Amino acid sequence: MRWCLVILSIPLFGQRTVLDGVFTGAQAERGAAVFAVTCSRCHGENLQGKSDPALVGNGFVDRWREDVLDVLFTHVRTRMPPRGAGQGATAGLPENTYLDLVSFILQSNGYPSGPKELTAEAAKDVLFVGKDGPKPLPTNSLVLSVGCMTAGPNNTWLLTNASEPVRVRIADESDPEELKRSAARKLGQGTLRLQNVTFFRPEFKPETVAGHKVQAKGVMIRQTNNDRINVLSLEAVGESCGP
Repeated sequence: MRWCLVILSIPLFGQRTVLDGVFTGAQAERGAAVFAVTCSRCHGENLQGKSDPALVGNGFVDRWREDVLDVLFTHVRTRMPPRGAGQGATAGLPENTYLDLVSFILQSNGYPSGPKELTAEAAKDVLFVGKDGPKPLPTNSLVLSVGCMTAGPNNTWLLTNASEPVRVRIADESDPEELKRSAARKLGQGTLRLQNVTFFRPEFKPETVAGHKVQAKGVMIRQTNNDRINVLSLEAVGESCGP
């Protein structure tokens, strides 16, 4: 019998995105003024990059898309400017100023403003997407997917009823809170091959979690009819895949 893996893309419908106007024009204007004084020396006056990477364009969007806006906000707040730029590891600016800077970056990438200012709490629930909306993550992204651990042909392992992979920044370990969220995550309709599942951890035996709901994290590899995750961590988050 010849096996064919059918991969379904499941858009993240219902979640608010940066296309919905999550900052105000006044907020972006304040951010522009701060950027000119604090950030332009390294990122360029037009955000095209100098000694530090560009903050506009497809490369920038691809780096952050399909992740919550809070991840970008946290990066800006904790790592900009970098150590050695004259102000230590961070600029020590007020939290609202960093939100203004993120708003300016969004505006500079062509995202629309809205009636309410961006807040740190709101950033946790806003998805950063490209101009054409949510899309599957590209190959080589670090991802997380939840599904059923299923034995495949020729000693392979599959993640069936898999949720749409979401971006993660750490793929080789998970904290209890992340595992709790994965346990509550709904199963999907996709199928992903789990690559490296018998080697990523010497003592791991995949058959011990066969039929369980599991969280798989690793490197996404896109290929026609053969999307797969090169596994870096795998944890059971439910004893069965039943309702």
